[in-house]
Amino acid sequence: MHTTAMNRPVRSGKAGVALGTSLLLTAALSGCGSVAGEASLSHESSEQPNILMILLDDLGYTDLGAYGGEIETPNLDALVRESTQFTDFHAYPLCAPSRAALMTGQDPHQVGLGSMENLTPPGVPQSTPGYKGSLEGDFTGIAELLDEVGYDTYQVGKWHLGEEEGQTPQDTGFNENLTLYDAGASYFPDGLRLSQRTHEPENTVIYERNGSTLDSLPDDFFATRSYTDEMIEMIDQSVTAENPFFGYLAYTAPHDPLHVEDEELIGRYLDIYLDNYSFEELRDARIQQMLELELIEEAPSTRWIAQTPELDSITENQKKDLAYRMAVYAAVIHEADEQIGRLIDYLQDTDVYDDTLIVVASDNGAAANTHELYIRPGTERWHSKFYPKVGDIESYGLEGSFVSIGLPNAQVSSGPYFHAKNTLFEGGSRVPAFIKTPATNEEYEHRVVDTFAHITDLYPTFAEYGGANTKPGENLLGYSAKSFLEGTSDSIGDDEFGWEHFGHRSYRSGNWKLIFAPEPMGGTGEYSLYNLDKDPGETNNVIDSYPDIAHELAEKWDQYAEDQGVEVVDFEAVNAAAPESAAISLSIDWANDIEKPEKEDNNG
Repeated sequence: MHTTAMNRPVRSGKAGVALGTSLLLTAALSGCGSVAGEASLSHESSEQPNILMILLDDLGYTDLGAYGGEIETPNLDALVRESTQFTDFHAYPLCAPSRAALMTGQDPHQVGLGSMENLTPPGVPQSTPGYKGSLEGDFTGIAELLDEVGYDTYQVGKWHLGEEEGQTPQDTGFNENLTLYDAGASYFPDGLRLSQRTHEPENTVIYERNGSTLDSLPDDFFATRSYTDEMIEMIDQSVTAENPFFGYLAYTAPHDPLHVEDEELIGRYLDIYLDNYSFEELRDARIQQMLELELIEEAPSTRWIAQTPELDSITENQKKDLAYRMAVYAAVIHEADEQIGRLIDYLQDTDVYDDTLIVVASDNGAAANTHELYIRPGTERWHSKFYPKVGDIESYGLEGSFVSIGLPNAQVSSGPYFHAKNTLFEGGSRVPAFIKTPATNEEYEHRVVDTFAHITDLYPTFAEYGGANTKPGENLLGYSAKSFLEGTSDSIGDDEFGWEHFGHRSYRSGNWKLIFAPEPMGGTGEYSLYNLDKDPGETNNVIDSYPDIAHELAEKWDQYAEDQGVEVVDFEAVNAAAPESAAISLSIDWANDIEKPEKEDNNG
């Protein structure tokens, strides 16, 4: 495990070349024993390999079979078996900031994504530099960098970084694109937004292909499948021309509204979940499977999001509601796995799989919010008009429905890690991630590594694999993982990292984590300190026992904020705004015919 690193330099924006792994475990996904020790790969990397980045949206830590889940994900699990599998990989706790970091290599505050969707920290105007909610400032897109050294560059799926000049995929280095500019949408050809827009088009999202806005989507469009079709068609041009390619495939799955193309899959998963559904037992089962996969050494202490109802306090109909949500969520992930399998099959059939670096990750943790989060004042009737099946259990997952996973299920998805998307707890930022390196033969080594890594490390990693020089003077935050992935170094930069999210604060130094979050969002309303080695579930606040460590990390967070242009908001203002935010984002929108339960704290 990591050693404490109290005096290492902060990731200040001067990215290094590859560094990489502390403890390497070889582990079979069948649950067989693993052998600890140093490992090096038997193959050499290709010159200018193809690079494929697959980003899933709101996928929780334990959803994939390879991370402890019961959902059938055979294609991704097979890819994991040929990859370096990270157990301590982090993103930002919300989609757009993570995507900004991936595309620019910088802290989101440096490139305009310190806010999102007109949401800013209390008292911080959106006109504040770094808080525009779309790309701004000085940056070089990773696609632009790779394009300069001969790569064909392709983007398909969700963008969410702005649609103005200088912000689009075409403006940031992609040669071809099929782009969803919005935060999410119906998966079906109706192209409905998550919420009503205040300007045209009010009801539908914006899709663009190669610089031209699409008037409509094909009648047979379904996002998960259609995105895959597009990426395969784009890559095929490079395969035919024998050019290296960089493909960025950004699925909306499994972001809400949860939509499923194959309705039979929902029934298949209902057979698993519907009989006396217990979110408590499902979480325990996933943690047990993580133990068997040797992703964790022992079952940690855990807690539930405070707004989660006690299992014995909810009715059988409420359990049915949660079971249906979980079945639809599983079906969405199942379909994403099938489509990624199609893409992998294509790469293998065209003999380019071995020459391709493949990264799969989630942009943040599982989402605990409901469709009510998207209802703005004056638009209350919009959802019932355009999503007429809202609240109809039997229609969950179908066109016209708008269903989310549900608060208790989100904590199931996070497994042992506390909380969910939109928080700086581990459940919000620790995500599944694995990387298959290019190879000169068909032998791949599966490694499970507990090295700290972050989504900002991918930009310099792609650049180094592609033979591109990063631009001098840019405030790159991450470190290349190439040497680590190839077994020639044992760390990826340092394990020091700072986060800010809507006024919440967090700082990671080795196994120590300092966090400020308001009480309604799972915190104490002031700084708390956790030792993630002993307490990865963030259940035991030890700040009173280690005040000097807390003080040192607080000072490091202050330096991080100064370096990255963070607008520092005092605790009092953030705490005052938290109850309203939590009431919207941490609730359950029970089906129409279900009586709403009393909300009780459940921190056991």
